[in-house]
Amino acid sequence: MHADTNSRNELEIGAKLGAIIQNAEARERLVTNPTEVLAEVGIKSDAQIFADTADLVHLVIPAQIDAARLSADDESYFEELGKAALGNCFYEDMPE
Repeated sequence: MHADTNSRNELEIGAKLGAIIQNAEARERLVTNPTEVLAEVGIKSDAQIFADTADLVHLVIPAQIDAARLSADDESYFEELGKAALGNCFYEDMPE
């Protein structure tokens, strides 16, 4: 039951963050004051938020890396990591 509660909480937090990200004003507020905005959705953090620009993209990588696959030069693992890092990167308008 504990795992189910955690999953539900994660989904609720994810939904709240998704709503923030979808709203330009709320998203800007998140970038300028992440600690306050994250606290409002139940996340205690001193995280810094950086918005992507046409010439700068911030990647998100998994917190835990499979060291065995990494040291084995597992190409499929590198592909998985790349997809995880770039999976949500997109432009509404392509930069020139």
